[in-house]
Amino acid sequence: MKIAYIPVGAGGHILSSLPMITELVRRGVEVDYYAPNTHKAQVEITGARHVPFPEVTEKYAAQYLASEPFLAAVPMAFLGQAKEALDDIMAGLQANRPDAIITDELAVAGRLAAWKLKLPLLMMFTSYAPGPAFSIFRTFPEFPDSPARKAAAELAKEFQAEYGGPLLTPAEIFEGVGDYNISTVSRSFQPGGERFGDNFFFAGAQIAPRAGDGSWQPPTDGKPLLYTSLGSLFNNWPEFYQMLFPVVRDLDIHVLCSLGKTLKPEDLGEIPANVTTMAFTPQLEVLAHTDFFLTHAGIGSVMEALYFGVPMMCIPQMDEQITTAHRAVELGVASTALLKEEVTEGTLRTALLKLLNDPTYTRNAKAMSVEMQTQGGCQRAAEAVITYLNGVL
Repeated sequence: MKIAYIPVGAGGHILSSLPMITELVRRGVEVDYYAPNTHKAQVEITGARHVPFPEVTEKYAAQYLASEPFLAAVPMAFLGQAKEALDDIMAGLQANRPDAIITDELAVAGRLAAWKLKLPLLMMFTSYAPGPAFSIFRTFPEFPDSPARKAAAELAKEFQAEYGGPLLTPAEIFEGVGDYNISTVSRSFQPGGERFGDNFFFAGAQIAPRAGDGSWQPPTDGKPLLYTSLGSLFNNWPEFYQMLFPVVRDLDIHVLCSLGKTLKPEDLGEIPANVTTMAFTPQLEVLAHTDFFLTHAGIGSVMEALYFGVPMMCIPQMDEQITTAHRAVELGVASTALLKEEVTEGTLRTALLKLLNDPTYTRNAKAMSVEMQTQGGCQRAAEAVITYLNGVL
């Protein structure tokens, strides 16, 4: 069995797919992974064959992204990425034809290639799957007079004429699904997860062993560990730590703060004796030894925390993170969701003490961990893909 995997260019989407790719290769599936050369080493360590194509430059969408609201231009951005990559992808697929294509949910080029070559199309959702209870697109304004939307509509018509398949309207871009679909969100965390059919497999977090570099060692004195990370995009916030440190200074816990590439320890004021700061942490290794997690509520981080049974408090900063934070509170695996403007020393203290002192959050997170580790993961995702393809090829 031979599969081609076509991702969207974002590093987080690529990383989320690699554990499943590793498992597919381990089970004897031949995988060609199409990605820019910047991801060559990451791909090759899975055992897949890296097939290069150029970095996407947004050249088709640049004028619209510069002059129109982002939500007006974003359909053209994804269609434009496909336009840039398709010639290279199609040449590779025609020279080395696979039995099926797996594509990232937002990699429009993968869908078009599968339709053109009449191959089974599997899609990988690295965030929430579209369904009756959730759709990011349904919150978008319509922008009836937008030049970007009109250009996207024309390009979608060109694609349909050349490649077949449904017309790639904005709704189809963001709500389209494959013949079979893998989600890296667990079914119980997905809004309306119980309403999806057998064409979806909710694998949850994709966890594969990563070699540690020895830069971090877990505490050995039995005290609880609080791990904090504000993600990679909006972590330049020294005031947050200046509010956090007085809260944790006198608590009988260890605190590990992942600062990111911008902040330096000297930016944070006096650091309490029970706090350790690092620019970057081996997050999976840390979460395996963490008792409580203060997180920006990125869906990948939340799924990783729940895989290890770690309860949270959340400080989301983007729409999807807000959805994830409120979902975590709703399911009882997070104590609180605080928007950035709501964060003070007082609100931090209340939320953290609630998390640390109520064992319900830990029990709920442990229960979700059992579900994720027994019903999903990269091993089960690979099994689901192979089983499906054995039934249709």
